[in-house]
Amino acid sequence: MSEDFWKLVEEYQQLGFDPLRWVPSCSNEVDNHTLEHSLNEVKRTNIKLTPSWFDSFYYMDGKMPELTRRVYNFDNPIIEKEVEIKRALSIFRIHTVLGYNPALLSRALQKFFKSFHSRVFIKKNTMALTSHPGAQFALLDYIELHRGDKVGYTCANNSVTQITDPTLRPESEIHSNIALTSGMEYLNLLGCTTGFKLFPVYDAPTEQMLDEIRTNLDSFTSRYNISMEDYSSIKIGNLFFGTTAMANTVKELPTRYDQVEEGMEIIISNKMGSMPALSLYMLTQMDNNNIHKFEQNGISWDGLSAAKDGAIKSLSEPHFSLGRIISRYCPDFGTKYDKNTHITAVQPVGTDGFFAIIRLAELTNSHIVITELPMKNEELNRFATRELLIENSTASSNGCHLIVTTKDVTGLVVDDLRRHNFEPTVIGSFSKKESPSVTTGTDIYQYIASKSKLAKLMSIVQKEGQH
Repeated sequence: MSEDFWKLVEEYQQLGFDPLRWVPSCSNEVDNHTLEHSLNEVKRTNIKLTPSWFDSFYYMDGKMPELTRRVYNFDNPIIEKEVEIKRALSIFRIHTVLGYNPALLSRALQKFFKSFHSRVFIKKNTMALTSHPGAQFALLDYIELHRGDKVGYTCANNSVTQITDPTLRPESEIHSNIALTSGMEYLNLLGCTTGFKLFPVYDAPTEQMLDEIRTNLDSFTSRYNISMEDYSSIKIGNLFFGTTAMANTVKELPTRYDQVEEGMEIIISNKMGSMPALSLYMLTQMDNNNIHKFEQNGISWDGLSAAKDGAIKSLSEPHFSLGRIISRYCPDFGTKYDKNTHITAVQPVGTDGFFAIIRLAELTNSHIVITELPMKNEELNRFATRELLIENSTASSNGCHLIVTTKDVTGLVVDDLRRHNFEPTVIGSFSKKESPSVTTGTDIYQYIASKSKLAKLMSIVQKEGQH
């Protein structure tokens, strides 16, 4: 089994792709904290960077924004015939040396953005990692709005393939499916229900492989009846999967972080910690002896395989029902928000896991008290942390998000989520509006192995009874 596996891994690497880089972090991307810190350090350029997990524009009745794509050499960008459009989303693929060093990354981004002469406002940045220097690139998708009557919001997001399954061939549809699904996940969380449109970002070294990727893209969009605009490959010549995605809502957006109040409750839509099972499964493929080691620690092969399949399913199948549920509890566009009827705020969890709660505390400038933290595969995740196999065992798959409501709304949202096969739990509430902090009765340190992540935890998280 391992011999065939390593042949496939070598094939991926020859295509300019790192199929196992994600295993310790459960993600192919730069850590969100590192990315945000580095972007905030970029100064004195014409590019205004305000990092966010999405971007949004007014939705003009019946009119989708136009997208103009530009691909650049990251090290030496040649900025010819600049696009005179003020808003853009960016995708970067950078070398791992930069991705793990915030200071180096800041300098590289500063150099890149200083080349631009036209003013551009970028909120959503996605940054993938690669060990292949020649595979680096920067991509800007410029968004141009049409004139018309404002009837709602068009929300935009971009994404890359979060994990790779190197037990399957490089051209397998699972890789593009994961990238496309991830692009739409945050749009569903914002309550978007119509007008889904995908603008795939992909590449490969051969025309045959590019054709196979295009077939997979067509298959996915046909299956879910989603509009797609194919700008062709990005022509760097290394295997890559990603997308920019847009969708519409005629409701107000559930992102009122400034209106969160003391006593409001926090729902988590699914249990945390589903991603480490994928990483541990890959470790069994890398070395068959790990199966025996895991079983000695109470992790059955059948249980691990089932958990891996569940995570892959969640990563590759869109959660449109989530969008319909969120939309139901948002005020109509242009009408007043009522805290006793509507969702106040949402926050994605993803591979941040528990750190999404810390991020929510920062966005709301609040003290959050966590009374319960539902985890998938608890024993497996504790083992992965204890053995230093996974940096953050609270890393979660799609469908796991934080939703802030008053008590009047909590039960209704929880019931709706359960009806659509989510596993929601009320995990805590907002205590005081003063400074960002989190109190929890759960020993969260048993799920965090990364020293840098532990340092951030210690600065903001208190155990119950310490505050």
